[in-house]
Amino acid sequence: MKKLYTSCCMAVSVSLISISNLQAQQALTGKVTSATGPVSGVTITVKGTSRATQSKEDGSYTIQAQKGETLRFTIIGYVAQEVQIGDSKIINMIIKPEEGSLEEVVVTGFTQRKRSQIGSAVTTVSGDDIRRTGAINPIAALQGMVPGLQVQSGVGGPQSTPIFRIRGSASLDPYNNQPLVVIDNILMDTDMVLPNRGGNQDFGNILKDLNPDDIENITVLRGGAVTALYGSRAQNGVILITTKSGFAQKGLGVSITQNTQWEQAYKTLDFQNHFGPGTTSSDLDFIKTADGKLQVAAPGYNFGPRFQGQTVLDNDGREIVYSAQPNNMLDAYRLAPSTNTSVSISGGSPQGSFRLSYSNNSSKGITPNNDFKRNSVNFRGSQRLLGKIIVDANVTYVKSKAKNPADVGGGNALLSGNTDAGSILMNFASGIPRYYDTKYWKNNYIAPIGGWNDADQTGFSSVLYNLYENNRVSEDDNFRGVIDVQIPFNDNWKFQGFANVNYIGSNFENQTRGRDSAYTNPYYATNTGNRFTSQFRGTLNYTKKFNDFNVMVLGGGEYYSFTSKGQWANIDGAIYPDIYRLSNSRNPVKAGEYAPNKSNLGSLFYQASIDYRDELTLNVYGRNDWNSTLVYNDGHGTYSYFYPGVDAIWKFNETFKEKLSPLFNYAALRVSYVKSGNGTAAYRANTGAYSAGNPYLSYAGLSVLNYSFSDNTLPNQNLVPERTGKYEVGLEVRMLKNRLGTDFSFYTQDSKSQIIPFGAPAPSGVTAALLNGGTIRNRGIELSLFGVPIKTENFSWDTRFNYTRNRNTVLDLPFGLESIRLGGGDGYQAIAKAGGDYGTVIAPYAYARYQAVDGTRNPIESPLNGQKVLLISGASTLYERAANYTEGLDKAPVLGSIVPKFLGNWRNTFNYKTVQLVVALDAKFGGMVYSSTKDLGSWLGTLESTLPGRSAEFGGVPYTTAAGVQRTDGVVYDGVYKQGSTVTVAGKSVDLSGMSHQQAIDAGYVRPASALAYYANSHSWFRGIRERSMYTSSWVSVQQVGLNYDLPATVAKKLKMNGLRVGVYANDLFFLYNSAPDNFNPYSVSDSGSGAMNEGSAMPYVRRFGFSINGSF
Repeated sequence: MKKLYTSCCMAVSVSLISISNLQAQQALTGKVTSATGPVSGVTITVKGTSRATQSKEDGSYTIQAQKGETLRFTIIGYVAQEVQIGDSKIINMIIKPEEGSLEEVVVTGFTQRKRSQIGSAVTTVSGDDIRRTGAINPIAALQGMVPGLQVQSGVGGPQSTPIFRIRGSASLDPYNNQPLVVIDNILMDTDMVLPNRGGNQDFGNILKDLNPDDIENITVLRGGAVTALYGSRAQNGVILITTKSGFAQKGLGVSITQNTQWEQAYKTLDFQNHFGPGTTSSDLDFIKTADGKLQVAAPGYNFGPRFQGQTVLDNDGREIVYSAQPNNMLDAYRLAPSTNTSVSISGGSPQGSFRLSYSNNSSKGITPNNDFKRNSVNFRGSQRLLGKIIVDANVTYVKSKAKNPADVGGGNALLSGNTDAGSILMNFASGIPRYYDTKYWKNNYIAPIGGWNDADQTGFSSVLYNLYENNRVSEDDNFRGVIDVQIPFNDNWKFQGFANVNYIGSNFENQTRGRDSAYTNPYYATNTGNRFTSQFRGTLNYTKKFNDFNVMVLGGGEYYSFTSKGQWANIDGAIYPDIYRLSNSRNPVKAGEYAPNKSNLGSLFYQASIDYRDELTLNVYGRNDWNSTLVYNDGHGTYSYFYPGVDAIWKFNETFKEKLSPLFNYAALRVSYVKSGNGTAAYRANTGAYSAGNPYLSYAGLSVLNYSFSDNTLPNQNLVPERTGKYEVGLEVRMLKNRLGTDFSFYTQDSKSQIIPFGAPAPSGVTAALLNGGTIRNRGIELSLFGVPIKTENFSWDTRFNYTRNRNTVLDLPFGLESIRLGGGDGYQAIAKAGGDYGTVIAPYAYARYQAVDGTRNPIESPLNGQKVLLISGASTLYERAANYTEGLDKAPVLGSIVPKFLGNWRNTFNYKTVQLVVALDAKFGGMVYSSTKDLGSWLGTLESTLPGRSAEFGGVPYTTAAGVQRTDGVVYDGVYKQGSTVTVAGKSVDLSGMSHQQAIDAGYVRPASALAYYANSHSWFRGIRERSMYTSSWVSVQQVGLNYDLPATVAKKLKMNGLRVGVYANDLFFLYNSAPDNFNPYSVSDSGSGAMNEGSAMPYVRRFGFSINGSF
C-alpha cells in the first residue's frame, strides 16, 4: 500500500511538472533565408531536446520552445547556426553557405548568384582560412589554395608585395599580366596593386593596408564570361575581396583578436667553411708583417689558407682566431616579431545592421631596421528605409608606414665599390671572408671620428651603416568609401545605384646620414604623390519566374576615373648634420613634378540569365567601353570596343536523377566564352608630353626648371584596342554524399593586337615605337580532387589536391620579328619567341657546343658533337661561350623556359570535436632561374660547390707550375678543344682540335687549371658561362601547419563569452625537396614581371610561427 501511494505521488508530481513546462513553452515562428531568398528544408531543433521541425517552401517555420533554450538551424551546404531564445516570439534566421558549397552565393559582376549557376571556374576562400596563415597581405595567404593561381610571397619584409598571376601570362608586356583586384566592388588600379617593377626595395602595395580580420572571403574568378562585366582590366582574371558586415542579433556583439608571430631566418646558402682569402689554397697567401706576424690577405678571392684556428692579424690590425664563422651571414639578421590587434563591434535588427572595427599592426622584418606599422578603421552599415529601400555604406581609413624594406638588389660593396649596395646575403656570397665576425662589426661599423668605418676592408660595414643609420620611409594614407542603394519597385524590378572613391596619398623620404668623417655630406630626398579613383554605376534588374523557368535581366552603365600626380625635391649637402629638411640644404634645392596622369572609362553593360528547373542555366553578358587612353588630341581614335560573353552550366545529375542519384550528389558540365578588349596607359598614345627634370643654375645663380620629353617611344596615331578571346569547359562531380569529388577545367585564350613598345633602330632617333601586334595563345588545365576519407561522429579528415598546368605559345610577332625580350640580363634572356614558347630562355653566354666540320666547313657527324668547347687563351684553358663576338660567333642556344611545368598543392584538415589541425604542402616543378649569386659565389670561392679541386683532400690534381712549384689544386675541364686550337710546346705548334683537356694534359701539352682559375674563369662576369648558374627550379614545401581549438560552448557561456578560439601556426616550415644548387631559397626571384628569371637577392630561408586568440562576447 505504501509503495502504491508513493508511486501515485510521483506520477502526480511528474504530471504537474510537465504541465508547467507546457505552459512555459510558446509557439515560436520565423523565416529562414539566405542571400538569394527563402530556404526550405532547414531543420530547426531545440537544442538538448527532441523537438524539431523543418522550414517550408517560403522559409517559414513554427516550433514549441521557451525562453532560455537554444534553437539550432542546420541544412547540408550551409553553416549550422544557433540562437538563444529571448522574449521575442519571432526569430528570423539568415544562414550562410559553407565555403565551397554549391549553394554558396558568389558576387560576380553586379549580381549575386549561386556558384552552381555560373558556367566558369570560381573558387572562394573563407576569411578564416586567410587569417590562419597570419599573412599581412591577403593575396600571399592564397598560396596553393586556388588552382590556376600562382602566388609567391614577397621577400622584402612584412610589407612586401607577393607575385601573383592567374593562368599564366597572356601579354607581351611582362608587367601587364596582373589580375584585377576588387575590394568591396572598388576596382584597384594596376599601379596600386603592382608597385615593384624591378626596384631593389619593395614598400608594398595597397593590399598591405587590408586588415585580415575584416575579410569575409576572397573569390577568385579565374576566367570565363562573367569577367566581361568588369571590363578590359579583367582579361587576366579577377580577385574579389569582400569585407565583413553586421547581422541581426540581440544586443551588441564584440570580437577581439590578437595575433602574434615571429619571423626567423633559419638557413642560408651552403657556404664553404674551409678556406680564407687568397689565391693559392696555401699558407703562401698570408702576409708576413715586419714583426713576423701573419696577416690575412685582402678580401676578394676565397682560395687562400685552410682554417686551422691560428692566431693572425685581420686587415684592420686586430688579432683574431683564423677559423670559419658558419653563421656569420645569419648573424646579420634578427628574430622579427609582429602583432596584429583587432577589435570590432557589431549589431543589428531586421531593419539594419552595422559593424565597426579598429586594428593595429606592428611588424618587424628580419632585416635590421625594417619595420611596418598600420592603423585601420572600418565602418560598414546597412539600413532598410521605407520598408523596401536598402542603403549599404562602407568607409575605411588606413594609415600605414613602411620603413627600410630589405634590399633585394644584386649589388655588392666589395666588387662594385658601391657602399650602399646589395642585399646582405649577396654581399656574403660576393667575397666576404668566411671568418668575418658579423657580431663584432655590427657594433663597430661607425668610425671613431664619425661616418662609416672603412677599416673593414670587406666593405660590409658600409652595408651595416646603411641598414642602421639611413632611413627610407614610405607613409600612405588610404581612404575608401562605398555607398550602395537598392530600390525594389516590386517583386520583379529593382534599381541599384553604386558609387565609390579610393584615395591613396603617399609621402616618401630618403634620409641618408653622411658617411664621411663627422657625418658630413648627407643626402635628403622627398617625394609626395596621390592617386584617386572614382566609380559610379547604375543598374536595373528584372527577375521573373515563368513556370519552370527563372529569368533575370540586368542592364546599366558605369563611369570610372583615375588621376595621379606627384612632386619631388632633394638636397645634396646639409648645413647641420642629422637634420633632414629641405630648409637645411647647403646648396640650391632641386625640385620638380611627375607628369600627371588622368584617364576615364565609360561603359554600358548587360547580363541576362535563364534557368530551367535549376538544371540548366544560360548566362549572356555584354559590355562596351569607351576608353580615353585611345583618344588622340584631335579627337580621333578607336576608343570604343564591345566584348560579349556567354556561359552555360548543365547539372546532368538532375536530368538523369533516377540513374545517377544513388551515387552522384552533383554532376555538372559548364562551358564559357568571352571576348574582351583593352586600351593602354594614359597619354601613351599622344605626342608632346613633357615633364620637369632636375633644375639647373643660370648665370645669375637662379634655379631654372628643366623640362624634357617624357618618353623616348614613338607614338602611334592608329592604335586599336587589344583583343582577347577565351574559351573554357569544365566538369564538377560530387558523389557518395559529398565524400568524394573533382573539379576540372580546360581553357584556351588568344590575345591579339597587343599594344606594346617594339624596339626601334638607333638611327630612328627613338628607342621604341608603340604598335599593335603579336598573338599569344594561353592553354591549360586545372584539376581539384577533394574528399572526406574518414568521417565519424567526432572526427573527420578533409583533403584537397590542386593541380595546375599552363602553356603559353607565341603564335606570331609583328613585322617579321623573331622574338621580344621579356626579362634577363647580360648574357641571358627570357624571350617571347615567334612560333615558340612564352618565356623561352636563351643564353649567348651559354656553353659553345662542338660541331665537327669538313674541309669546306660543312658540318659532319662526329662522336664529339655536342660536347662543351674549350679554347686556349695564352697558356690557359677556358670554356668557349656560344657567342664569342671577337671570333664572329653569335649564337644564343635555347636552354629551356621560365614557365613551370605544373603547380601542385595538397591541403588536409583534421577535425576532432573542437580541435582542428591543418597541414598543407605546396609544390612547383619546372621553370628556369639564373642566379647571379651563384655566379659571384663561385667566382670568388665562397660557396661549398667550389671546394672540389682545391687540394688533394678535395680531389685536386697534382701538377707543376711553369715556375716549378708543386701544387695540388689542379682541376680538369670537361669538354674538347675547338677546331683550330693550337699550343706551342718546345717551340713547335701542336694541334689540340677535338682533344679533351685530360688528353692534352696526359700528352704534356697543357697543365690542369688551378681551382681559382677554373672557378673564376667559368663564373666571372667577363669570361663566365651563364649556363653554369642556371637551374630548373622545382620544390616541395611544408607550407602550413596550424592547430586550432574552440572552447566548448558550455565553458564559454560560463565565462560570459559567445566563443573563444585559440590557434597556433607555422608557415614555410621547410622544403621536402629543392632542386636549387647550393641550397638557394627558391623564393628569391623578386621581380614582379612575368619575364622575371634572375635570382639576385639570395634571401635566407625564412619561417613564420605564431599564435592567435579570438574571443567574442
